Amino acid sequence: MTAKGTNAVRDNLQQFRERLEAARKMQNSWTECGLDFVDLYVEDAGGDWLQNWVATENIEESGEQTSAGVEALKRAIGFPNFQQTALLEIALTNYLPSSNCPDFPAAQTVKYKRLILLGKAIFGAVVSDYLYCEYINCDRDSLSILKACLSDKKQLAEFARTLGLNELKLPELRAKTADKKDGNRLLSETFEAVFAAVYLECDRDFGRAGNWLIEHFIETAASENFDRLHQQPIGPESDSKRLAILGGDILEAIAIDYLYDRFPEAKASQLTKWKDRLAAQETFPKNFKAKLGSQYLELGSKFSRTREWLVDNFIKTATDELVES
Repeated sequence: MTAKGTNAVRDNLQQFRERLEAARKMQNSWTECGLDFVDLYVEDAGGDWLQNWVATENIEESGEQTSAGVEALKRAIGFPNFQQTALLEIALTNYLPSSNCPDFPAAQTVKYKRLILLGKAIFGAVVSDYLYCEYINCDRDSLSILKACLSDKKQLAEFARTLGLNELKLPELRAKTADKKDGNRLLSETFEAVFAAVYLECDRDFGRAGNWLIEHFIETAASENFDRLHQQPIGPESDSKRLAILGGDILEAIAIDYLYDRFPEAKASQLTKWKDRLAAQETFPKNFKAKLGSQYLELGSKFSRTREWLVDNFIKTATDELVES
């Protein structure tokens, strides 16, 4: 037999297998679903009844996979009784089988990007707070380098892998993370969204969500990266700069947290624009970031108290003016 003939036989066998598999699925549908399957055929016998049935089956299968992914994620993050499961579904948006479909709800993507923005901001504040308090001999440059290492997409992707996000049995996940660079980006975004979900599940309790993040990820990663730093002695001026790093991240986290909560329908891009204008230097007194860092420490590193003080004295009024302009 020629190579052409062999290929033709192989193609015919493949088509036969596909049709046989389709017939088996139809038989299973008849066996399992009985009258529902027959009703759909009778109602649309001359139309696309089979395609409609397959579409319905795919939607149900997608829902089952998503539920399984959410349950696995609950166990991975150590919150088996996580109540706001819708937040975890949003955090897994990029891995839902239907996320590439034209009909995929735009609102789901908006919520996902909002979660990423919130998670990134709170993550940055938690990291800065931890590094400032634990690495008291690090100057500003060393703190900045260490924070950059912990916030890098590659590192965040490793945190995501620690949670097993790359092992969740969601079809889109393996396909989308096949390319390592793109996979790291998707995993890092998902990790930020998951952390935002944890923060909201903790009722925006910065301390509780921060402790979860530190115990599971930051403490070990910071220690591993610390050995690579070249230490410099610090003086009063350097300490002021350290405070400015802390205050800057606290300011950004409070601004995003406030905007996220106040404007639940606003897109992440709009929240970012407002945040950038709120955090602009002309909005606050000179050297405000260092002063805010000091204020945060004076309030016992209580994020909620600092948030209340900052919102009441600056952010609420400035936001009102932004919205009206």
